[in-house]
Amino acid sequence: MNPFDDTEFFNENDENSSENNDARDEMPDYLSGFGRNFDSEHLEETVNHFMDKGQYQKALEYINLLLEHYPFTSDAYHKKALILDGLGQYTEALEYYDKAIECNPSDVEIYLNRGITLDSCGKKEAALNSYKKALELEPDNIEALFNQGLTYERLEKFDEAIECFNKVLNLEPNNKDAFYELGYCHDFLDMFEKSLEYYDKHIEFSPTNHNAWYNRGIVLNRQGKFLKAIESYEMCLALCENFASAWYNAANAYASLGRLHKAIEYYEKAITLRSNDAYSYHNIGNAFEELKEYNKAIDYFSKSIEIDPTNYESYYGRGNCYYCINEYSQALDNYNSAIVLCNDFSEIWYSKADAEYAMGNFTEAIASYEKVIKLDIDNYDAWFDYGCALLDAKKYDEALNAFEGSSKSNPDWADPYYERAKIYFLRAEIEKGLEMIEIGFRLNPQDRFSFDFEKDWEKVTNFLMGRK
Repeated sequence: MNPFDDTEFFNENDENSSENNDARDEMPDYLSGFGRNFDSEHLEETVNHFMDKGQYQKALEYINLLLEHYPFTSDAYHKKALILDGLGQYTEALEYYDKAIECNPSDVEIYLNRGITLDSCGKKEAALNSYKKALELEPDNIEALFNQGLTYERLEKFDEAIECFNKVLNLEPNNKDAFYELGYCHDFLDMFEKSLEYYDKHIEFSPTNHNAWYNRGIVLNRQGKFLKAIESYEMCLALCENFASAWYNAANAYASLGRLHKAIEYYEKAITLRSNDAYSYHNIGNAFEELKEYNKAIDYFSKSIEIDPTNYESYYGRGNCYYCINEYSQALDNYNSAIVLCNDFSEIWYSKADAEYAMGNFTEAIASYEKVIKLDIDNYDAWFDYGCALLDAKKYDEALNAFEGSSKSNPDWADPYYERAKIYFLRAEIEKGLEMIEIGFRLNPQDRFSFDFEKDWEKVTNFLMGRK
């Protein structure tokens, strides 16, 4: 284990500890009066003292003194490496680990701590090699196995990580940290039941670990078990009320259940803890949009955009709200802004086309529908609306092809056949038009009683009356 995580060497309840701390804090002046005649053991204790306190710069001064007078000692090189690691000077730390290994190539702790430092500076494959060397010397070293698992986990090699953590459990069956990491790894492998099993085992030993309750909620949320996920998030929040991500994810779960007002309440709580949370503002906008409170939704989408002007989804959401209140020009402006940020999202192009169509800009709408179909060729709704725009633009041949494309993507939908019937009737191709209507009636018999020709098709009505 990295000794920086150990309990402080000097117990603050020790009646002599205060006096000892003061003496060590003033040690440089004390040493200067003794020249080279000083006690190396006392000096090592002082190094350990400052390391335990996290005062690595002072510890570095003392370890340098120790190395000046007692060079070529494995333990001193090792300590200096640990101190340099604590100062974030990883390259220099690795040099001293290597010196320590030269002096004592069989010290497992050096390889272990060297691996931790290598992992910290991003050299994960080298870290694995260092742990491997430690395990060659001591195959049952739990700390080496555990840290090796963590490195595999960070490399997203979850199967290898699981193997390491299982070895830890074989050696120490109630290792709560191994249970936690196994829960994490199985979640990433979409093995949700296994993940929950390990998180629950961890919680048996550590019921106050709010992170475990939080991660358990994430797994349940991914399973669609939103009520159970909320229960887990609530346990997390009971232990750590200021955990913004737990408020946010609980809000997501409430939104998934359709409890939108509760979701808004939880998103607002997340915002009080994390004021620049663009996603919470965005999701509140979504909730108000679903509640059809479009002006409120616009306000929240706008706040999200202020925080993150690159979030195309907020432009898209705001555009949809403007569209719903018939502000088509403003809707179009927002769709265009979203497209600048995300050019290949078919739904934005679709909404843009609808806004252009609503404004009577058929040429622009047709071009946008074509973009939608290029991105999503099986979108039968897009084919249908594309056909309607072409029909309004009196491009009948192209409209027929578009409605045929809609029928190919959704053969059981009657409406494209009715639209083709309109075009055939406009061309006085009455038999073809009736054929399309008959197909539509077969697909949706209820339309036989609701289909109204008299609204736009007087010629067809007269023809049909003559057929009776």
